[in-house]
Amino acid sequence: MKKILFGLTILSAFAATGAQAELTTAARGNINFVGSINADSCTVRSPGASSSGANMLVDMGPVSAKTLGTEAVPATSAGGITSISKNIDMQIECASGTKVELKLTPTATSGKGIAVTGGAQNVQIMLVSNQTALDFTSGTAKLEAPYADGAINIPLTAYYTRKAGSEVADVVGGQANATVAYELSYE
Repeated sequence: MKKILFGLTILSAFAATGAQAELTTAARGNINFVGSINADSCTVRSPGASSSGANMLVDMGPVSAKTLGTEAVPATSAGGITSISKNIDMQIECASGTKVELKLTPTATSGKGIAVTGGAQNVQIMLVSNQTALDFTSGTAKLEAPYADGAINIPLTAYYTRKAGSEVADVVGGQANATVAYELSYE
């Protein structure tokens, strides 16, 4: 009996002195946070375009030469057919009361329109805002964007059109791609 009591006493003393198994470190590392803060107080979205960051992609799709309007009348073809359009309204979120100006600069111009690359000939893209064709003869077009009802909306519609002076028979099919840089200025 003394041996059992002595054994229990030793076990109790061993447990009381805090002899426990040490924790083993399984993994160590760091959590890194990356990003940046900028002074931009506006963000841009467009329901008619897919976007990646600040860049937008407008898929104009295939368009028949017979439906192409002109520089002067982008929305109607020579045969009276309504031209195919793409709405790319720019929705801008800014602080209340912000005055915004949008500057558009094509990579290349074609008359009043935006020059295309990729093989199509005698074709251009015209941008229309509030039923007025934008004029890129100076290399840029500027639009004021009034703040209204809690948001800023710049309505834009894109059309493929024939170049000024070109007839449907002059149009050569092919890829018709273009790029327009946009810049927002605000106060």
